[in-house]
Amino acid sequence: MKFLIAACLVSVVYGQIPIPTREVGYVYKNGSDSAPVHLDAFLDLICPYSKQALPTLMQVADMYGPTQLQLTVHLFPLPYHRNSFYATKGARAISSLTQGNLTFDWINLVYKNMPALVNSATHQFSEDQMKTKFSNLASKLGLYPELFIPLLDDPHIEEDTRVAWKYACTRGVAGTPTFMVNDVLVGGSPAWTAAQWKQLIDSVLHPSKTRQTFKSHRLSACAPNTKRCEYLPGKIECCTSGEACIPNVGCRC
Repeated sequence: MKFLIAACLVSVVYGQIPIPTREVGYVYKNGSDSAPVHLDAFLDLICPYSKQALPTLMQVADMYGPTQLQLTVHLFPLPYHRNSFYATKGARAISSLTQGNLTFDWINLVYKNMPALVNSATHQFSEDQMKTKFSNLASKLGLYPELFIPLLDDPHIEEDTRVAWKYACTRGVAGTPTFMVNDVLVGGSPAWTAAQWKQLIDSVLHPSKTRQTFKSHRLSACAPNTKRCEYLPGKIECCTSGEACIPNVGCRC
């Protein structure tokens, strides 16, 4: 028994990650820490679904404004997207060089040029080739190669990128895009429109009003004496008597 307890304690110690030297993620347009809604998106810079999701997320953040909603993007390079790790280190380098002012410009620029950054069956980019490609992108933001390229191999940039990835893993992130609202996982889709995100976010800002609205409509597919519950855009359950329609959850007593 003592050996078992000791083994468990060792597992806990070695399962910890380093404390980040900076707050993880990149906040969009100075979203306020005191905003009632915090929307976190975990994205991969070589993921087409992440690319699809980001413009709508930024549109939603602009719609609510920084005092109502804080959008934070966390870059989570998937291991099978080999060049994504360099793109993510590039984002950290851009943030360091511009005090965060051009980070989202970099993210959008990488997405715009994503087809040219993906390895194919017929061509695999070397590390030097990838550094050159990303340096050429950085130059479009007015950054000189002699400043940008060394940061791709900087040990602090490397460590920050790794720690941010490990942090995402501790939150249960395993794929991209992954969304959280106020630190709770949300089964959102990269294809959601701004109106669909608004439906969810308004349920957080105005919970009483939203619950009453959500459970007031009947669905033809539901059995008699049950009520329609669209707990997420396009996701529906049928609530029985005594159950409440809870956004992001469904029918619960």
